[in-house]
Amino acid sequence: MKKHRTFGIIAFICFLSVVPALGHDCCHHDHHCGDCCDGYHDCCHGSQADRNSTGVAPSSGVANLPNLDGTISEIVYLPGATPDTGMVEVRMQSAGQSELIRLAPCGFLKQSGPHLKEGDTVSLKGFRVAGMEGGLIVATAVQKGDKSLALRDSRGQPLW
Repeated sequence: MKKHRTFGIIAFICFLSVVPALGHDCCHHDHHCGDCCDGYHDCCHGSQADRNSTGVAPSSGVANLPNLDGTISEIVYLPGATPDTGMVEVRMQSAGQSELIRLAPCGFLKQSGPHLKEGDTVSLKGFRVAGMEGGLIVATAVQKGDKSLALRDSRGQPLW
C-alpha cells in the first residue's frame, strides 16, 4: 500500500511540472537568436532532461542538398537543460516553400555567429531527414552576408 501511495505522489508531482510547460508556447518566438540566451529567457531551459543536442545526424554518409537560399520567417527555440543548450531551428521561405531547418544549440550560435533574426536572407547547406511531423533539414553550414559558420562535419556530426 505504501508503494502505491509513493508512486501516486511521484506521478502527481511529475504531472504538475509538465502541465505549465504544455501551456507555455515557448517554441514560437518572434525575437532574434540571441535574445533568448542572452536574457536567460525561461524558454531556453526547462525541466526536461537534456535533449539529444547532437541532433539527427546519420551514422554513415550524408546526402547533402544543394545550397538552400531563402529568408528566415520564424526562429524556433527548443528547450534545453541550460539556457545555452536549447536547440535553435528556423523556418525559412525558399523557392515558394517553407522549410524547417535545425541549426545548433543557442550557445554555439551566440558564441560563433552569425547573428540571425527573422527577415534575414541566408544560405544554408545541409541534409534532409524524415521526422514525425514531416521533413526537417539539418544544417551543416549557414551563411549570412560574408559571415559563415560550419555546424556539422561531412558525416553530419555536430561541431560543438
